[in-house]
Amino acid sequence: MEGYIIAISRLRMGTDGKGVSTLVAFLDCPLHCKYCLNEQCHAGSHTVLAPYTPKELVKILRKDDIYYRMSGGGVTFGGGEPLLQSEFIHEVCRLADRSWKKRIETSLNVPWKQIEPLINDIDEWIIDIKDLDEKIYKKYTGADIQNLKINLVRLKALVDSSKLHIRVPKIPGFNNEENVAESVKWIRENLQVEPEVFDYIVPGQMEREPLMLRGYFNQPSPKNKGKKSGLELLEKLIKNKKKEVKK
Repeated sequence: MEGYIIAISRLRMGTDGKGVSTLVAFLDCPLHCKYCLNEQCHAGSHTVLAPYTPKELVKILRKDDIYYRMSGGGVTFGGGEPLLQSEFIHEVCRLADRSWKKRIETSLNVPWKQIEPLINDIDEWIIDIKDLDEKIYKKYTGADIQNLKINLVRLKALVDSSKLHIRVPKIPGFNNEENVAESVKWIRENLQVEPEVFDYIVPGQMEREPLMLRGYFNQPSPKNKGKKSGLELLEKLIKNKKKEVKK
């Protein structure tokens, strides 16, 4: 079994959940978002791929084991759409240390059979819904929304709501405050979850970065505005840990 990966970004903080994390970006996505920040994720885009076996990937993840344990971090599966390779991810989770947090960044717009293998593996489902208005969603992603809504309800019935981190972006030229409010209302009523609303950064409004740090891979959550950089926090974390050891 191999997983097709376009990038691995290590020692991240403040972008993919609590603590220090490694982001594993997988190939391909069923959506074609108008402002996609990672077009290289689509199959046929001439992206340089790195096929890994589950054991090979876990070996890389173990390099930062101490940081995961110290900070409550772990591995985040992103993309592209990582659920398209859920069987591979399930095997990685089986081999990974139980103390690592396993998170996934997903559109959740895939067949249910690709979600089911990970129900008991994932600690946090970071779900970017775009917008729950059918026409807006279709116009922005090129895909139908019914599958997403059905999957949201099915997932909520099987996992604790504390594991659901639902993100609602304000997308320039596609949705407005009223549209966002309607999406938030649907999420509250149907999922009993308080979503995160954020301003989507359109390509061209940020500096160009290397592939593995590009786009939303390096876009911090609005919850982290004004906080220190990941590197500064990591250095402080290591310094405090050394003090504890000396005591």
